[in-house]
Amino acid sequence: MRRLFSIAPAALLGCALFAQSAIAPGAQRALRSITAANLRGDLSFLASDALEGRYTPSPGLEVAAEFIASQFRAAGLEPGGDNDYFQTAEMVDRRMGKAQSEMTVVSGGGTFQIPASAIAVSDANEGGRLENTPAVVFRARDPEALKGAEVSGKAVIAPAIDWRKIPAGERQSIYTKMRAFDGQVASLKPAVEILVTAGGLPTNAASLIAADEASQPRVTKLLAQSDELRKWMEKPSAASGAQSVSVAFSRPDDRRVRVKNVVGILRGSDARLKDTYVLLTAHYDHIGTRATAAGAANPEAKQNGSDEIFNGANDDGSGTVSVIEIGRALAKLNPHPRRTIVFMTFFGEERGELGSQFYGKHPVVPVKDTIADINLEQVGRTDSTVGKQINNASLTGYDYSDVTKFLERAGRETGIKLYMDKDASDAYFTRSDNASLAEQGVPAHSLTVAFDYPDYHGVGDEWQKVDYDNMARVDRMVALGLMEIANSARAPEWNAQNPKTAPFREAQRKLLGQ
Repeated sequence: MRRLFSIAPAALLGCALFAQSAIAPGAQRALRSITAANLRGDLSFLASDALEGRYTPSPGLEVAAEFIASQFRAAGLEPGGDNDYFQTAEMVDRRMGKAQSEMTVVSGGGTFQIPASAIAVSDANEGGRLENTPAVVFRARDPEALKGAEVSGKAVIAPAIDWRKIPAGERQSIYTKMRAFDGQVASLKPAVEILVTAGGLPTNAASLIAADEASQPRVTKLLAQSDELRKWMEKPSAASGAQSVSVAFSRPDDRRVRVKNVVGILRGSDARLKDTYVLLTAHYDHIGTRATAAGAANPEAKQNGSDEIFNGANDDGSGTVSVIEIGRALAKLNPHPRRTIVFMTFFGEERGELGSQFYGKHPVVPVKDTIADINLEQVGRTDSTVGKQINNASLTGYDYSDVTKFLERAGRETGIKLYMDKDASDAYFTRSDNASLAEQGVPAHSLTVAFDYPDYHGVGDEWQKVDYDNMARVDRMVALGLMEIANSARAPEWNAQNPKTAPFREAQRKLLGQ
């Protein structure tokens, strides 16, 4: 169990929150304005049943976006979108087709038939029919296995990954290999990629795609639930000899939708540095209701009794209201911090970091002039599955950049212990919206209080379970760290001594034309 830190420092702060502090009086006043009452008021609305779990897209998500914009407006932040505070994205909400026949897999070792009820289409542009299509089998989704393999026009059969069975320390490397494998497979233009799973299937699989990408060629992906097929794949003979696949599936149903990132800007005060930018971000969507959670094939979605709504109070309503509250506080500063601070909430994180990826392709401020991103994820609940987390916070990619140093110093001033979670630091680095910025070269991290907690992706994640006093203290630390970054003449840098940062440092060099 992770070491638990004493709560005594916070208990001693009381009214003299920043007594004998190096924090300037104006900054102290701004930080004091971050209150548990404000956070509770905002989150009790954002995570209420009225918004029906803020699925992307849904009327509840639209209401959430309007609420966030209203708070940015009231704070006096400048609108940063193409339509007032909204950065609009035209998307296609695609409901996948269904298997119209059983799947037949033929090999020298036998024939396997999987019923249509155990097959789901997870990605496809069109319907189709495979008749004795040659197949090639991979026992792992590792790009090394593709070397010398001929997959063009064939059915690629590979295992789906059950993340619940992967040790936390191995998830990042497996995730990276999986993405690389799928990317290389797509470039080789197979007829279909079939992922074999022993777990559940989506009842109504769906994906959300940028409108300008919806008609581009995509690799058809099918999920097949079959213990028999999984066991066959693990045998040495499965990877050799003649194999073929037959299956038919219907075309998807497409619906054009418009979704929004919400952006507010606090303009910098320094003539030289105001055109450089620090981001504070969070995602404001969640997984919606029982129907949408099942459609998203979310393996972690937990249901309880008759409750139909996944309110997402901690994930990531807590991060969203924290962005709002910190924006309110820093807007009170006179003068503003030297660099410009962009406050932004993303749509579609739960459907694959879609809002942050869209922002990465269509930034409202230049990415090359963006020096850091602090992304807030799950900062409200303290009842972590590894022990109570009072006055603690952690960063993903803790030793990847010196953004950490700014926040550590802010934590010492505000009574928050920023620590490295060795199990989660690397494993979760590319599992949230910070990844969309980091992959372009921007030092970007997600800050979290509890990586896992009861009701994660469950209907029980309600606003009443959030520790608002602790969240207010964490938010003051974040606000102070944000101010320090924005006022620093030196921008945060990737840690060149950590080999895991190599792809991000290379992306930054390309971004800066070096």
